[in-house]
Parts: sequence; structure tokens; C-alpha cells
Amino acid sequence: MAKRTLTRDEQILWKLYTNDVEKTSDLPEFAGLQNESARFDIKIPKKPFFKLTPKPTSSIYENLKNKDNNWSKRIKRGKVKPEGKMDLHGMTCVEAHEKLLCFLERSQNKGRRFVLVVTGKGGPKAGQTDGYAELRYHDFERSRGVLKREVPLWLSGGAMGHMIVSFEDAMLVDGGGGALYVILKRK
Repeated sequence: MAKRTLTRDEQILWKLYTNDVEKTSDLPEFAGLQNESARFDIKIPKKPFFKLTPKPTSSIYENLKNKDNNWSKRIKRGKVKPEGKMDLHGMTCVEAHEKLLCFLERSQNKGRRFVLVVTGKGGPKAGQTDGYAELRYHDFERSRGVLKREVPLWLSGGAMGHMIVSFEDAMLVDGGGGALYVILKRK
């Protein structure tokens, strides 16, 4: 492969990049190292243990929504109450996703099977009732009810999907359309 010369822009960039680098050949302790073949003992530091999360999968929303009829019957009859509650009001999507994942992992580790996740219903800001439908469908950045739309998708796929048996809308007593009952798998 033939050697090429650097363009003027590349030379300027290289000078900026290496401006604060000292030449090692001028330093006395490195003078004899240029001719010797270098041997290095590379020590790899111990890596901290990180829990491996499953690879994100495509969403299985339709398979999980209202899947477990036995739990649905028990909930409607009032035989079970949520063992934990997470309220996501006022959070951004990033904050809500992180906190929800931690909450579900903690709940599963504690042996909880039935939890309540409050997303809120969303809706127009105060005094913004005109053109709300148009705002919602044409302006994604300012639309309301983002968590109500996103949380079911998070629960049915990605890092949370492997923990969930089923989920469904909560009864009016627990928040109605602005909350979800989530049934967790056993650990």
C-alpha cells in the first residue's frame, strides 16, 4: 500500500490533536526503548459484576394485555389487592422507564406478584381544549398522555417483558384508565 501525504486540513487537525503531547525520544528514561522490541505485561483489571438483562425483543403487547383470566377474575371480585404501587406522574419517559424497571425488579425480588402502576390519563393542559385532537396526532413532542401510551409497550417487550405475566387497566377505585394492574412472574 502506497503512503499518501496528509492534506492541509488533516495536518492542522493532527497538530491540534497532538499539541500537548511530549515526545518520548527526548526524555532520557525512554532513549534506549526505541531500538528494543517492546514487551508489555498487560494487566486486565477485574470488572465489576453487572446483571445481564435480556436482549430487547419485539413487543408482545397483544399477547400480554388481559392474558391471565384467573387473575382478572380475582381482581374484579376484590379477592386481591395490589402489593405495591408506582406513581409515574410528572416524570419524563427516561426517568419513568428507569424507575419502573427498578420498581418491577425490586417487587419481583421481594416475591410480589400483583402491583399497580399509575401512568395518569394525560389530557390537555389548562386552557388548551381547542384543537387537542389535532395537537395529539400531529405534534408528538407536545402531546399529552405519553406515559399512558408508552408504559404498556415497555411492559410487553424490552427489558421488562421477561418479568411480566400479564397487565390490564385498573378498576376505577385504583385509577381507572390512568393506571395498570401488572402481574409479575415468580422469581
